[in-house]
Amino acid sequence: MYEILFALTLIFVLASILLIVAAQKGLPVIPFYLLAGIVAGAVIDETELLDLAQWGIAFLVFLFGVHVDFESVRERGRISVAVGTAQALLVGALTFGVGTLLGLDALNAAYVAIAAALSSSLVATSYLDGIRSARPTYERLAESIHFTEDVIGVLVILGLSAFVYAETPAVEQFGVAAGLLALALLIRYVVFHRLTAKLRGDSEVLMLVGISFVVGFIALAELANLSIIVGAFAAGIAVADDYPHSLELVDTVDDLEDFFTPILFVTVGALLTVPSPESLGYTAVLLAAVLVVNPLFVAAILVRSGFDGRTAILTGLTLDQLSVFSLFVAIEALAAETIARPVFDAIVLAAAATMVVATYTGRHADVIARRLRDRGVVDALGESVDDRAQVADGITDHVIVVDVEHGGWSALEACDALDRPVVVIEDNPATFETIQDECDNYVYGDVADERVWELARLEEAAAVVSLTPERDRAEAILDLETDVPRIVRVEETDAAEEFVERGAAGAIYPDAIAAERVGDDLEALLAGEISREEFAERGRRHLERASE
Repeated sequence: MYEILFALTLIFVLASILLIVAAQKGLPVIPFYLLAGIVAGAVIDETELLDLAQWGIAFLVFLFGVHVDFESVRERGRISVAVGTAQALLVGALTFGVGTLLGLDALNAAYVAIAAALSSSLVATSYLDGIRSARPTYERLAESIHFTEDVIGVLVILGLSAFVYAETPAVEQFGVAAGLLALALLIRYVVFHRLTAKLRGDSEVLMLVGISFVVGFIALAELANLSIIVGAFAAGIAVADDYPHSLELVDTVDDLEDFFTPILFVTVGALLTVPSPESLGYTAVLLAAVLVVNPLFVAAILVRSGFDGRTAILTGLTLDQLSVFSLFVAIEALAAETIARPVFDAIVLAAAATMVVATYTGRHADVIARRLRDRGVVDALGESVDDRAQVADGITDHVIVVDVEHGGWSALEACDALDRPVVVIEDNPATFETIQDECDNYVYGDVADERVWELARLEEAAAVVSLTPERDRAEAILDLETDVPRIVRVEETDAAEEFVERGAAGAIYPDAIAAERVGDDLEALLAGEISREEFAERGRRHLERASE
């Protein structure tokens, strides 16, 4: 116990000191966590480090499960399962072959393949999470792909536990794990929302409930001789409830992430060693697979599936880090003495390197996507705008509406009432199918693509109305070299003033509009102009519009 407490104390002291430096310089925190780990690794015993890393990973897997939007997963289930599975199988097979060519036995080549095939749900979700009321297509798509790959990770861990670590094959572990996941789903849809509804408003009790679930499911997993990861994953599914009154619990368990994230990153840094030439070779294979093959392969599949190049590339860039499941597999394999030390060191080194790279790609993903488009990568992936555009010849004085998914239907109705022709620009394939049925003029593609605006006849348009919640896309519309008035949506009040100064004809701030509508309704209620029933009905209508 003393060793663990000493390790935790040292980790948080070192992390705190270095984070102060990072905060003062405005630098990303992950490299400083890793640096703190390198210093701590000279003092802390490896056994304690491995134990801390395992528990850190388990709780972070639980927290990822809590944040999973199952409605989004259901909406994109077919494509996300196809993309996640295809990417894992192809990259896994490719790196397995390379590993055997480098002289590894089948089991160690499999460890390299697993590390390359499974992409992250940690750093990716840390920059996918946000306070925006509307989430862009690539975020929701990335989350569902991460969930698919995490399920694959659980199956891999089960398979290794049943057939590699066990003295005799234990196929029954799959049945027990299925039962544990079934229990989690039963709690999720039958019990959990009733429990959280009764505890609403008591954040301390809600946090204890969340911790109790993860500890309880991990205990059940241990009792059934399953990996603690299986229990943590099941607990996340049980707690990740879609009902509105569970949102407070989600907010409270976020505090756990602030505790366990430093533990994981620091322990990864502490596990780093001076690599041997052999280990460096395996690391190079992993980096090539994770940083290059994974994102490009996923982007190519998505483009071929109907997504625009920007969405495809941004989604692919969220898959450029070794998964925490890969780290957990390596740590368990080291404890079971079934992995070669150079392979383990390579996985840890690749994990640290991709963690650092992911902080950069997360911050500059849109810039990277634009540069790849400028260099012809998107065209090489097979994107074609002309094939999915229909604009009437000679159309003029029309309104170009961007992104109807986030409130654009109201703009279309207003233009229709004024007999004003409209051209819709959309980049979500699911929404685009509806647009093709409902609209006469449309273009499917990325607003950063000049060809999209040529097809939409920008220079002949009367105005551009952009409802996209993504700042990068709004800025791309503002940067268009045209005198056509442009109205853009903003998520923050400061952005509204900035955008107007940069040339926007107007800024749409949904929260302010909603507050103004509620204020008008309240004034009408107090003046006796509407009944309480009508006031409640208007509130429901505002909520429905805000969720569009």
